[in-house]
Amino acid sequence: MKLPRRCFISHAYADAIRRDRLIASLPPDVEPVTFPPIVVPPDELVSSALLETLSSCDGLVYLDGGPSDDSFWVAFERDYALRAGKAVFAADSQGRLTTHVGRALDLATFASYHRQDRERVRAIGAFLRDERHFDLWIDVDDLAAGDDFARTIETSIHERLARGGYVIVFWSRATRESRFVENEIQRAVQGMPGGNDRVLFARLDDTPLRAFWAGQDHGVQMFGDTERGEKNRWDDLVVRLYWLIYRKTKRAS
Repeated sequence: MKLPRRCFISHAYADAIRRDRLIASLPPDVEPVTFPPIVVPPDELVSSALLETLSSCDGLVYLDGGPSDDSFWVAFERDYALRAGKAVFAADSQGRLTTHVGRALDLATFASYHRQDRERVRAIGAFLRDERHFDLWIDVDDLAAGDDFARTIETSIHERLARGGYVIVFWSRATRESRFVENEIQRAVQGMPGGNDRVLFARLDDTPLRAFWAGQDHGVQMFGDTERGEKNRWDDLVVRLYWLIYRKTKRAS
């Protein structure tokens, strides 16, 4: 089987022996690329370095079976490579390679925000759609002239949730005072069973969540600080959404 020149090797670190055997068996014209161990869980923190490394490769080979089957990071790397149009191959326990067969996750999402934050949210939304392959509904781009605003919003939220997706609330000082955003959150919560677990807060500033939402652990910091700049944090949102959607998909199967 002809492999691309530069291949990302996706694996669980418990499969290091299999990984090394696979790398040793690759043709000399194939450059294997591995990523250092990720020491934090996906619901806490990740930098954009992993996605940048994946983007720099021509294809991906993942270990099929064993601990790698249960690894979120393997599923995430494989899914991202598929969406980016890269060649993806599976390596079985004997090191035999086959072309991957299967669909990528359905990354259905809905953006809820205050109009004062429109330009920031639109920039993040373009990044999610164009560079990270999310199916994001955002009114400034997807609401057509003549649409019934309230009905279209409600239908779009329900359709995204029915597909296993999430409502992303871009939280800020302006959002906190918005009855429209509050209504969209309530539509998500009341739209289907478990709806309160289908809202992800993307925090544009340090405004505290309202008391009703303070217990939510689905918050992602989107603003820069002394550790990292704002754009460096956008991939934290990407990975958190992947993790939440993957977890629900895994449970459903």
